[in-house]
Amino acid sequence: MESAIAAQKAELVRLILESEGRVMLCLDATWPGVAVPRRFAGDIGLRLILNRTMPQPIHIGPEGIESELRFGGIPHYCVVPYDALWGAFNPDSRHGMFWADSMPEEIRARHGMEESMVRLPEGVVLPNPIEPPEPPTPPVRGERVALRVIEGDGAATPPSGTTAKRPRPNLRVVS
Repeated sequence: MESAIAAQKAELVRLILESEGRVMLCLDATWPGVAVPRRFAGDIGLRLILNRTMPQPIHIGPEGIESELRFGGIPHYCVVPYDALWGAFNPDSRHGMFWADSMPEEIRARHGMEESMVRLPEGVVLPNPIEPPEPPTPPVRGERVALRVIEGDGAATPPSGTTAKRPRPNLRVVS
């Protein structure tokens, strides 16, 4: 990967973490050098969230991002080379960037992304930013919403924005 693109990715991740507190990394876990739990190793659209209040260090180095993350409460040391990283943004504010050239072809075609899409905090400029189209407006109450079928065997996690009910933990003090 060009060192300029890798430096841009590192700078954007650092910027979002410092200014907004958390960043979602979108990566192709099939790339060589990616270290994630085995069950996610074949996911071309894997999303990982880093938070600056995490107790473990986050290393944003010249080759990639490294940190110990938890998956279902189990720690796993993760490595994300910049070649595998195709998006970084804050899921709340939507500030961030997608690199279409790094994006897997299947995802790029599915979302119609031809160029890098950028939306950064006010006053922040990175090399060659391109303003994304405005997000669609939410439907008006009473207006019909179009639904679409998503192919799959149902084994995938629910889409972001939905919450699955977790069993309530049973804790007790033992003295």
